[in-house]
Amino acid sequence: MIQQLSHQDLEHAYADAVNTIQSQMNFADAVKKLEDVARAGHGKAALFLAELYYQGFRVERDSLKAQYWQNLATMQA
Repeated sequence: MIQQLSHQDLEHAYADAVNTIQSQMNFADAVKKLEDVARAGHGKAALFLAELYYQGFRVERDSLKAQYWQNLATMQA
């Protein structure tokens, strides 16, 4: 579903997820959206996820997940 979105639509979905995280509403849903957008090819979303997992910001700190998302971001650059 999300893999078929245009770059502009991915940017919008990314911004929506980040805004949700910043407003501290539905954090789990926002992380899920970020994961979907990152898997669809949005490098900034993957990098954002890497930082969340590295810092342990409202998610369990997980260096393996942080590395996974960092690697994905690097491949999408």
